[in-house]
Formats: sequence, structure tokens, C-alpha cells
Amino acid sequence: MYDFHVHTHFSSDSTASMQSMADKAKSIGLKGICFTDHYDLEYQSPEINFEFSYDDYIEEIKSLKAYSSEGLEIYTGMELGMQPHLCAENEALLKGRSFDFIIGSIHCVNKKDIYYRAFLEGITESEGIRNYFDDMLQCIEGFKNFDILGHLDAVRRYLYNKDDSFSLNLYEELVRNVLSGLVHSNKGIEVNTAGLRYGLSSFHPLPDILKLYRSLGGEIVTLGSDAHSPDNLGYGIKNALSALSDLGFKYYAIYKDRKPIFIKI
Repeated sequence: MYDFHVHTHFSSDSTASMQSMADKAKSIGLKGICFTDHYDLEYQSPEINFEFSYDDYIEEIKSLKAYSSEGLEIYTGMELGMQPHLCAENEALLKGRSFDFIIGSIHCVNKKDIYYRAFLEGITESEGIRNYFDDMLQCIEGFKNFDILGHLDAVRRYLYNKDDSFSLNLYEELVRNVLSGLVHSNKGIEVNTAGLRYGLSSFHPLPDILKLYRSLGGEIVTLGSDAHSPDNLGYGIKNALSALSDLGFKYYAIYKDRKPIFIKI
């Protein structure tokens, strides 16, 4: 099994070393991990700086591979924060930088942070949800230099009543447009198991969204725990694989040199 959404001290919301993550991965029998640390230009919270030194990141990866990665595949990655007005800037950010895998994620809506619910200030939750998916659609239409869309329905985490405030039936057209855009651009989605850790009814995205993705021709699915500490590494991956199989998916994907490698479930 592989965990393709892992954070370390290169993300400002984690203190974990790459070494500690690698040691944990080996101890629980993972075949490989991808370090996908946060990079969000213009992140809309002054307390958080989601940027890191690419050179330092690559040096630590090299050291890890040289001295302690026996029996564990190590992949390079980034969780890139997307905002509609930053498409050109994100493209420039990646120029000349080599990674195996890029997750494109929405962490800010209308230039407002979602973690602290700033994106809901002065509007209804329904308006906030629609704004979230509108920004997402603009991003995937205007920016193509990512591989999969991260935690597609993460907005569920930050609603006042979480799952109870979200019904796919109300937003299916918006979600369908996002999924169709991904399929037509040959981009995938991830099954992000952190949803369960946030007290939601399921991982991200909801099983019904995965069904919709598959019905539209979507086949590229990665698996990630979104771990920010060794304790959460690999969380729920086995259950996610079982759920994908139940939904009719035959393969999941990992990425090397920005190209998908399909692994039979």
C-alpha cells in the first residue's frame, strides 16, 4: 500500500521529520509514501505561512533516500494551494522544480481562509459551499499543472454542522462540472481518509461523489491519509481500498515523474 498525502515540518502545521514518517511507514508495512508538503501562495491567514525552501526539501529527501529508505519507496510531491487569481503565479512557482506528484487543493475561497470559517462571514453556508465549488472550477479550468484534486469536498469539515450542512443533491451540478473538468483534463481525485478523523461520516470525497466520478469516466484515484504526524500515517488506507473496490474501481494510482502508475486493488 502507498500513502500519497503526507506532511512534514516543511508544512507549517506539522513538526514531523521525514525520518520519523519513513520509520513509521516501514513499521506499518507501507510500500511507499509521497511527501506532499503545503505550498500556498497568499494564504489568507497571517498566522500561517504555507511556503518552504525547495532546495532544503530536496536535500532532506536525498539524505533520507541515501541513509534510511531501504525497503520503502520515497516520492517527492507538493500540496499546492489553488486560488483563481493565482493560476499564473502557481505556474511560475513550479517552473524548474521537479516533483513526482502535485496535489491541487482549495484552502481559501474568495481570498478567505476556510479553516477558520472566514469564507462564511456575512453569507449563508449554502452560499459558502457554492463559492467553494465555483473557485474550484475556475482553478481547474485556468491551471493545469497539477495531477489530482485534493480532498474535493473538504468544505464539509468547516461547515457549522459538518455533514448535516451538506447534501450532494443540492450541489450536484457544481460537483459534476468539477468532475467533468478533471476527467476531460486527464486529472484524478484522491481518496483522503482524513475526513473520518475530522468527525465526518466518510472520507473525502463522499462515496456518492466517487460514484459520480466513475460514471463520468473517471479512473484516476490516489490514496492519502493527509497525515501531519507519524501516528496518522496510513490511517484508513485499507478501508479506502475496500470502499473503492465496492464502488467498482479496479485500480488506484501512484505517481512517478508526474505520470500515473496504476496498481490493481
